[in-house]
Amino acid sequence: MIRTNRDPFYAWLDNERIREIIHRAGALTPGERLVLVKGLVPGLVDALGVAGFEDFLAEVRVKARRFGEARAHPGMGYGTRRTPGEALGGPTPEGHLHWNGARDPHRPGGRAAERIEEARRWAKYRRPIPGR
Repeated sequence: MIRTNRDPFYAWLDNERIREIIHRAGALTPGERLVLVKGLVPGLVDALGVAGFEDFLAEVRVKARRFGEARAHPGMGYGTRRTPGEALGGPTPEGHLHWNGARDPHRPGGRAAERIEEARRWAKYRRPIPGR
């Protein structure tokens, strides 16, 4: 049975470790956080290639715009957003796996239906996690 309450593309993560890193980085000044992000770029480009990194930057742009829209319209929900949702799919140990289509809460079945499709695709993709 496919669980639809969790995104399969995030199930492999060590969520506690990632959460701890994010909280520690959040204590830095905005300038320090920007330097931290810039410091990660060379390794990501080595791992993903320039095109893969550009795809990642496009995802970050979408996330930033949607967050900005949510902050500009507190309590209004996704109905006020003009920016399409993030691409279907998500991170993998090697980078990311996405396909055409954006998340759409108005889709019949909403996010649960999207997670079922993502779980099917993830099951076909699944590979061992290096070092684990």
